[in-house]
Amino acid sequence: MRRMFTGAALAAAGVLALAACTPEVPEPVTAGEMELQAAVIQSQADFIIEDTFAELDAADAALDAALLTDRVGGQVKATREAEYKLRKANGEIALTDIPSEMQATYAPGGDDWPRVLVMVTAQPEDDLTPVVLMWVQDSVFADYQLRGWAHMVPGATLPAMPGETTGVTALALDSDAVEPPPQTAIENYLELLRGGPEDEFAGDFGEDTYRDRLFAARDALSKQAKEADGSYVDTFNPSFDSTYAIATAEGGALVFAPLTVSSAFTVKDATVSVPDGDKPLASGEFDDKVTHTYADFLVMHIPPTGSEALPTVVAADHRLVKVSAG
Repeated sequence: MRRMFTGAALAAAGVLALAACTPEVPEPVTAGEMELQAAVIQSQADFIIEDTFAELDAADAALDAALLTDRVGGQVKATREAEYKLRKANGEIALTDIPSEMQATYAPGGDDWPRVLVMVTAQPEDDLTPVVLMWVQDSVFADYQLRGWAHMVPGATLPAMPGETTGVTALALDSDAVEPPPQTAIENYLELLRGGPEDEFAGDFGEDTYRDRLFAARDALSKQAKEADGSYVDTFNPSFDSTYAIATAEGGALVFAPLTVSSAFTVKDATVSVPDGDKPLASGEFDDKVTHTYADFLVMHIPPTGSEALPTVVAADHRLVKVSAG
């Protein structure tokens, strides 16, 4: 006879809410040789904000991701769609609150596309940390589309960026303007996530609560799986086609990286059950394995070459988007 194995503890790997210890968001500065003509002036940024939140508010009111079109896409649309499913099933579940009031705007410069527009929100009313938002314009004919957001890590500090009339320089993912290059930094950080606190790359990055909470959830779920003669495995996959890097005023970089995280929980001679709160996102016939899929978004600061500071994740969100059998 097979046992029923409750999956209640699987929720431990859910949304990582980042609260308290308000991070520091510096005033934009003018940065000598980085001065370009900003491609977006403040009045245009204000219009982008207004248009984006009008579209987001309409979709939120209808709980309909199909209304997210011109101004909201990519990973943001996928995570919002999952939230709509959860709220439809339980009206007490709140959607992620994204303030429309901004305290900092980092406008793109130069004549190339895609262009990345970054803003940092005011403090949310729910005492979470400010949110870093990323819009992307794919071409001269396209709208700036909100494609990523993440709450700042408690205690984190954003580097100084060029001012409102000074364009931010985009960096290629293999740029040698910083060490390590942006893509290498993300790849090494993912190796740290895979390997755990004792990984060889642990000393190459500053501390952050994002990975601390992932590791804590992994420890708890691995122990639970072991009790059922099973296993628990996390898989981390980047999306470098949707990863962007911009230069900071001091010669470093900010990297914006979406990730797909899959957490597979397997038991032996038992049947897993999905927590009630996750069931709206579940599909398939569950037997001895369940996989939770998360759409994560990281913002990493790489300090300028020669600095004693370490690359550090300054904003991160971990959001459940799917639960599947097998």
